[in-house]
Amino acid sequence: MNFDHWCFACGRRNPAGLHLDFDVATNRAEARYTGDRLHQGYDGALHGGVVTALLDETMGWAIFHQGVWGVTARLAVTFRQPVPLGEELRVTGEVVRERSRAIDTRGTVRRGADDTVLAEAEAVFLRMPERRRLELERRYATSADAFARVRAAVAAEAAGGPRGEGR
Repeated sequence: MNFDHWCFACGRRNPAGLHLDFDVATNRAEARYTGDRLHQGYDGALHGGVVTALLDETMGWAIFHQGVWGVTARLAVTFRQPVPLGEELRVTGEVVRERSRAIDTRGTVRRGADDTVLAEAEAVFLRMPERRRLELERRYATSADAFARVRAAVAAEAAGGPRGEGR
């Protein structure tokens, strides 16, 4: 996929962005991220809006491996502890249930060092209308290749091989 764009979470052009990379598996995605002062809220803590963006994007990538383009319809975040700056975080998203148009997901932000849950979320994504999906696939021209790589990683996982990166 072409990541030479301005998406705050995964785009490479946005100098203030998160520049996330994802590992994907069946119905799940994971990213690692270390916050810095650029995204600070209170002293030493990652801004809650950035934590929410991490969860939203990672849950969105959990549906992306199926070739589904979705938009967030509802997102509820529970903050368990302050999310520290300068420490590696592990952000996971997973599909909980699929319905005809809606996909329910959940996600967590954990401290990488000890796996402590710092924030949790539940979200509902709506499948994008076909016309808009095709428009976005043209915009991000190499998405067919990205879907092929992600499907290969998921197939390798199902066959008992090593988990591959989706991106």
